[in-house]
Amino acid sequence: MAYSNRLLRRRPRIERRVLALLRGETNPLLDGHDVNAFVRLRHLARRKGLVIHEAEVPYLGDDELTLLSWLAASQRIAATHLRPADRCLAAIITCCGVALQQAGLMLYPLTLYQYRLQRGT
Repeated sequence: MAYSNRLLRRRPRIERRVLALLRGETNPLLDGHDVNAFVRLRHLARRKGLVIHEAEVPYLGDDELTLLSWLAASQRIAATHLRPADRCLAAIITCCGVALQQAGLMLYPLTLYQYRLQRGT
């Protein structure tokens, strides 16, 4: 069996926590307003055609990796060029990225790098 870093158990714990939020689980570190921001993000992303899997799915999808990377970019000043072109999506991602920072959930720079590998940039 080939190694895959797309299996959730092989992903960093912070990524798994953020992915759980994207997939609809709650986190006691976030207040109701922040949880609602993730609900809006999930809804808008799906409307834009991005696939967000159910919580039970044991792997990370391409679109979920894209969303994680956009969230990681929103937590960094120097990564603004990696944010989505859609202004509504970018705004809610920024809101969620700030909420994650305030909760102490800072995504790793590796998340940005893996997105760039996926896109071939």
